[in-house]
Amino acid sequence: MGKIQIDYLNKISDQQKKKIIYRSSLQLGKVMSEVIDPLAVDLQENTKEKILKYSEKWDKTRPDPLVLNRDDLKTSYDKILEQNPEVIDAFASASENINEFHKRQIPGDFETQVGENRLGLKFVPFDRVALYVPGGKARYPSSVLMGIIPAKIAGVKDITIISPPDPSTGKTPEIVQAIAHLAGADRIVQAGGAQAVIGLAYGIPEEEVQPVDFIYGPGNVFVAAAKNYVFSNNLCGIDSFAGPSEVLIIADESANPAYLAHDLLAQAEHDENASAILLTTSEQSAHDTVEHIEKALNSRKDRQQITSEAIQRNGQIFIVDSLDDAVEFSNLYAPEHLEIQTKTDEKILSKIRAAGSVFVGPNAPVAVGDYFSGTNHILPTNRGARFSSGVSVHTFFRRITYQHVSRAGLEASKVPITIMSKEEGLFDEHGYSVLARFEEGVNKDNG
Repeated sequence: MGKIQIDYLNKISDQQKKKIIYRSSLQLGKVMSEVIDPLAVDLQENTKEKILKYSEKWDKTRPDPLVLNRDDLKTSYDKILEQNPEVIDAFASASENINEFHKRQIPGDFETQVGENRLGLKFVPFDRVALYVPGGKARYPSSVLMGIIPAKIAGVKDITIISPPDPSTGKTPEIVQAIAHLAGADRIVQAGGAQAVIGLAYGIPEEEVQPVDFIYGPGNVFVAAAKNYVFSNNLCGIDSFAGPSEVLIIADESANPAYLAHDLLAQAEHDENASAILLTTSEQSAHDTVEHIEKALNSRKDRQQITSEAIQRNGQIFIVDSLDDAVEFSNLYAPEHLEIQTKTDEKILSKIRAAGSVFVGPNAPVAVGDYFSGTNHILPTNRGARFSSGVSVHTFFRRITYQHVSRAGLEASKVPITIMSKEEGLFDEHGYSVLARFEEGVNKDNG
């Protein structure tokens, strides 16, 4: 049975602390050279047939059809609605919350006068995107809502889901199909892994699926490597390279140890590499939390081995001297999920500078955000929260600046641009492209 370690944060070495904070990133080099690079070359021609070939090789199934259209998705939706209406009701309720939160994120274009010129910024949604919905150890229809809804709100016109089929049926799970219809997806490509990611970046002409502008959503190391390939080769944009799921909890003596235990276990349930860390000022709470974890694990069945192994590998409880020490560690760690369960929650929240999503108070387990509250659960992992954010409506926009330059504005720029372009050794063309507009015989003033 998995055993979680208790340590004093101020007693571990700096080297140990760095190992925890600067946790291992995905090692993609070997995967890129041995799998992704040759795969990408192979997929450039006969893309559909190649996707099917690699699906059969790696996922042990050859999906037929490869692409499910809107009618297929609606059929699955109608079937589940008839057989299990409470399931559709639950996801529909969550959908309403996700819509409500995300529609408030729509950015606004603006224009402003700077000097003699009129400058502006406009937001233009992507034309086509692809959401990766993992399969394998679990089904993730909730990720369908999280990925599709903000893209629809942003105004994306064509949304594809890529998701591996269940080997036992050869099809993407019906619940994923049904929620894809509920959320408004256009199609599902029944393939996963690197072949699906690269295939959508190229497009699948045999199925009239155009190359996408953006691919997002979590996946395994092969998915991450494929996303790295399509991004580094400028085929399309991506959200991030997702690593194992993680939670960090900041708590004091007021926190309920049973809540702490179950919240750590909930993250460990994802997979064997998930991380679950508790920082608490209370030694008694630390030991009580361990007792609750061991008791819970002894009673679990379905995913006990996965949860237990994750707790043993990456579960840690640290007793801290102060909540300020906990905050300092958390900001360096930059967790995907951060929970705060203290007597001064708002004060702690105000000091948080890097986290994917924050869950404040005793009634806010990560699962609430994963499923229902309305925030997004597609979040940066592995310290990605230092420089990136979770999926939102903003994710799906190009930001385009523009300028209307007046004659007076251009004239005011002559001397500075002459000086600056000479400093950079680019006066002959850069600088002169401004001066030419003031030479007699060249000038055609358009105002």
